[in-house]
Amino acid sequence: MFKKRRGIHIPYNKQGLIYFTCMNVKDMPEDVQQKILNLCIEVGGQHYRALYTMLTDDSKNIHGVAMDFHISETQLYLYRKNFYEKW
Repeated sequence: MFKKRRGIHIPYNKQGLIYFTCMNVKDMPEDVQQKILNLCIEVGGQHYRALYTMLTDDSKNIHGVAMDFHISETQLYLYRKNFYEKW
């Protein structure tokens, strides 16, 4: 279930669109997949893989992603916020 993220100042429907697009990235056209990857690289820099995993893999929570990629949860939250706002 999708829950609006209060710290991200984007309307609920747009947040939902971004969330569900990212969660279904494998089913999206190639240009949308590339947009997500490029935006992760732009926002996350050297940590783009951690951001991409957090946005596209619902089997892992943010704590697990942070541990796997050796990055703080706070930094991942900031990357996600920037990703949504740059979308």
